[in-house]
Amino acid sequence: MNKFDLYTEVQLAKDLPELGFIKGDVATIVDVVNSNNKIGYCLEFFDGQGNTLEVTVVSEEIIQKPILHGVVHYREYAHAG
Repeated sequence: MNKFDLYTEVQLAKDLPELGFIKGDVATIVDVVNSNNKIGYCLEFFDGQGNTLEVTVVSEEIIQKPILHGVVHYREYAHAG
C-alpha cells in the first residue's frame, strides 16, 4: 500500500536544489512509480495560475503530507538549471 494517494497535494520535506524547489513547496502526485520494488512519486509543480512548472519523480522520503492548518505561500520561481 502506498503512503500517499494519487492526485493529492504534498509538500517537499527536503529541498530539490537541482530544480529550484525548496522544503515546503507544494506539488500534486500525478503518478506512482514502482521500480525495483521501490515506490516513487511523480510530482507536478504549478505556479499561482495553474501552469505546470516542472514534473519530476521523487522517492517517498522527499515528500510529506501538508502541515495541518498550514499557510500556502507563493514565491518567485527560477529554475536552477
